[in-house]
Amino acid sequence: MWNTTREESLKALNTTLKDEEDLIYEGFEIIEEITQKLSGISNSSSFSRVCGLVLIKGRNLCQGLFGLVLEGLAQESGALLRPTIECFELLEYFYQDPKRIEKALKGKLPSAGKIAQKIKGKFKDLRNHLNVHASHLSIAPESMVHLINWNEGSFKIKQVYSESVLKTNLSTLFCFLFFLCTSAAKCLDECNLLSDTIIHRINKWRQKGLQIVKPTLVSKENIRNETFHDS
Repeated sequence: MWNTTREESLKALNTTLKDEEDLIYEGFEIIEEITQKLSGISNSSSFSRVCGLVLIKGRNLCQGLFGLVLEGLAQESGALLRPTIECFELLEYFYQDPKRIEKALKGKLPSAGKIAQKIKGKFKDLRNHLNVHASHLSIAPESMVHLINWNEGSFKIKQVYSESVLKTNLSTLFCFLFFLCTSAAKCLDECNLLSDTIIHRINKWRQKGLQIVKPTLVSKENIRNETFHDS
């Protein structure tokens, strides 16, 4: 059942895509550091506990995205991308008004769409696209085109390795790791635990990413606009 795509992807991460590998792993490390700080607050508040759990969920979803990208199954990973977006938008929603945590504890949060409207989210079109072509089964071209070998006019039963595709998908993964990281850092700031060290690390990682990633629909302009200020 397993093909060599993951093996080829891992080989590229250790050679030609080593910079991309380092970028992705550093993103996970920063997110885990923020999670540890949220979970380590003595007499932790409802705010820190809920934000910490949302962040862990987002981190796990990103790991799932990473695994599918390495397998050449990025199209199928769209089913995970939509809740990943919801994670960092929910963290932003809590940061903008910490009292909203009470709605979460009572199970009365608005829908993901209404949360996005409240925070002036930028991913409505992408969420709608994922809802139609990734979160649910669809036979539309956007959902099925990658399953056809157009040169031979046959089905593509297994997804073959492509370094250019992997590079693009890693770029996109970096973008969403970044959005999750910055939303989480804002929540850490609300707890008065956002240190200059973390701010500097996030900004350095962001600058490195802008030099490495290929331009994508969600990447450079949005990332440039999300900057923390070193004190």
